[in-house]
Formats: sequence, structure tokens, C-alpha cells
Amino acid sequence: MNLSVFAQEYARAAMRKPGQFLQARPARQCTICGYGGRFLDVGPRPEARCPNCSSKERDRIMGLYLRRNGVEMNGKALLHFSPERPFFRLWKDNPNYVAGDVKLSRVANAVVDITNIQFADGHFDYLICHHILEHVPADAKGMQECFRVLKPGGTAFFSVPLDQNRAETWEPPPGMPAAEIERICGWDHVRLYGRDFPDKLASVGFSVDEIRFTPEEGERHRLTEKHGLDLQGLDRIFVCKK
Repeated sequence: MNLSVFAQEYARAAMRKPGQFLQARPARQCTICGYGGRFLDVGPRPEARCPNCSSKERDRIMGLYLRRNGVEMNGKALLHFSPERPFFRLWKDNPNYVAGDVKLSRVANAVVDITNIQFADGHFDYLICHHILEHVPADAKGMQECFRVLKPGGTAFFSVPLDQNRAETWEPPPGMPAAEIERICGWDHVRLYGRDFPDKLASVGFSVDEIRFTPEEGERHRLTEKHGLDLQGLDRIFVCKK
């Protein structure tokens, strides 16, 4: 057990939503750290966070895929945009791990612009890009750059806030105020993706598939977001091969 993370997450949960501890909750299992027990609420999302490694739903979806398929990142060349803390803790000692963000931080060891990646063609075995492209005005350029720096046979993982009720991605008309765009799309988002998102990935050359899991796995590992404030519902992750 990671006691420092556990104590920190429980303290945060108690401050933000103390009433959750008066409710009976089933034991969940984290696909990343293996913790089994009570998960913690995050805002309107009940049982969203593992207290032992801080994983969220989309982190555990990817963790399930890595475990199922025996994928080992250690020693591999990996580019990870805006790294999630559970994965950063796992891979930070890998000398080939590039944890990229717009600025250096405790969970970023490199500054990387997704629309102008500073690495050569075919450099990385794996690439992870979760909830990044909705912030990028030139998202097609970002997808092209991700494809370029991935080795032939390499794998990239993508997710975005995605409205399954929308067939096509909504792009704001020219001149629309930023406040109105954010009201429609979410904080700092520049578009709202629809069901055509995997087609956009395929258009730059990727072979695209969706990570799938059973309802039983969804409950055991708490993989599906459970709240009524978000149109996307399930946080889909797309596995892209080059």
C-alpha cells in the first residue's frame, strides 16, 4: 500500500465530500496498482478514484488493457502527454520515458508541443494522449505528429471528451466568444468531439480500435463514469496502430 498517497487522497475526500463515508460501498479493484477496497468520490462522480494510486476511470480502462495484453512499458520508448500520476509513478525511472507537457512539473520531464514534436520520425514504441486534443486548435496537425513519431508497428492511445449523441464533431463558428465555446464544450476546450473522432485518427494513417470491457469488469474496477453532468458517459479509449 502507498501510505502517503492513501492518506492524502482520504484527507482530500473527507474535506470535499465527508458524507460519502456514511454510505456503504462495495470493494473495487484497481487495474493499475492492484488495490482492493473502497474507492473515493470525485465531485459528482461516485467511487471515481483509487485511494492507493489516485487512478481515475480512464486510467483504469487503460490499465485493464495493458494487463490483459501483457504490455510492458519499462524499457520502451514512450511519449506520454500531460501524464496521469499513477502511470508517471510506474514509468518515471524508465530512461526512454518522455513525460511531456506545456511546462516542466513534478509529473513532466520534458516540454513537448503536440503540433510540433521535437523527436525524429519513428522514435517511439508507444504514445499516450488522453484528454489533450480538445485543447488544441490544430488537432489534425497534432494527430499527424503523433503518427509521425510512432514506430511502424507502434501503438498510440487516445481519448477525448466525446458526445456519443453527436455524429460529427462540433467546431465553433469564427468569432464565437470563448465563454460561449467553453459553455458548450467545457473548460478550455476548443471543440466538442462526436462519433467521428476515430475517423479523424484513421485519416492520418492509424488503424483504430476501441478498448472494450464487460459490464462485470466495469463494476469491479469502476471503469464507467457514473454521473449526470457529462454527455460522454463512458470514457472511451482508442487503441491506434501504425
